Amino acid sequence: MFQPFHDVVTNVSDTIKAYEKELDRPVIGVMPAYFPLELIEAAGGYPVQLWGNNLPIENSDAYLQSYCCSVARSILELELRGIAGMVKAYAFTSLCDTLVNLREIYRSIFTKPTLELSIPITRTVQARNDYLQSVVQSVTGGLEEITGEKITPERLHRASKQFGRARSLQRRLYRIRRESPGLFANHDFYAVIKAGFFLPVDVYNAMLEGLLQDLDKVERTADNRPKLLLSGMVFDPLGVYKILDDSGIRVVDDDFANGWRTAAKGELKTENLAQGITEYLFNPVPCCCVYNPDNDRHSYLLQKVKDAGADGVLFWYVKFCEPDAFDRPQLMNRLKEEGIPAGFVDLELTMTNFDALRTRIGAFCEILQNK
Repeated sequence: MFQPFHDVVTNVSDTIKAYEKELDRPVIGVMPAYFPLELIEAAGGYPVQLWGNNLPIENSDAYLQSYCCSVARSILELELRGIAGMVKAYAFTSLCDTLVNLREIYRSIFTKPTLELSIPITRTVQARNDYLQSVVQSVTGGLEEITGEKITPERLHRASKQFGRARSLQRRLYRIRRESPGLFANHDFYAVIKAGFFLPVDVYNAMLEGLLQDLDKVERTADNRPKLLLSGMVFDPLGVYKILDDSGIRVVDDDFANGWRTAAKGELKTENLAQGITEYLFNPVPCCCVYNPDNDRHSYLLQKVKDAGADGVLFWYVKFCEPDAFDRPQLMNRLKEEGIPAGFVDLELTMTNFDALRTRIGAFCEILQNK
């Protein structure tokens, strides 16, 4: 039942090209993270999310230092190698300095249009809303110029329902995983989530609905294996989950930016678009890259561990994400104060040898089992 999702993530380029031809829509690459895909859909575009890849870095180092985020470097590699020819434009957010600089690199060396949804760093909801008024106007105008179509209220409403449905179905899958640890492999779960980055939303929703119907028929059994919560920005590389599966670890929840932090978002409210996007960006889950002093990550993560019944937390650190690295020490200390084992692993999206990770994860498994 999971094979169709694996087929997508192992054939990304062919998948996008096939649906580009079928839909006859311009492909717009969405850079990490939280850009409302609804805007692209309403403008008649085909959004695909780019969260990095496992290509060896051969060209990006000419523009980004080797100590820059491997997500940004691997995405840039796609254009520099000419692999992203089907992508007609790029949509950025301003999550971190590296992404802001990456947008300027794209503007300097490529001819494809770029858009930016600049996320405000302000304390109050009203200030965020006021700032986003002009930002949203610029973004929607740019999308209309790229696609040649108008974003109408009707299109926005329909797109809001489509993507709201997708995230709702993902939340159901998350709930099944929390309630029935071990029902499916960790590797399968993240293949399902990742496939949504590349498929048209209606196609993805139909596949998710079919999967959930199949899972409802699977008999649940008790499982006493160690239960783990993962936290980080990006859940790749998928190959690492086979180590977790082999170790008998049950991932029962996560706090990934491209996982639960996105799936937790409700329908985009489109009546007042700037206000709706303000709520979409800053709620309901806190993120190290989005300044919201009213939404504390420490208490949130602690409660999330308790709700999931996790035995420990493994921080999934993709080099070199500075905002994530800055948050990790204090989060780990808070968890340890509460008696919750916490560890971390360093990963590169381009890594192919997982032997060191296998050893580190095995050691953490022993801690959880002894607990």
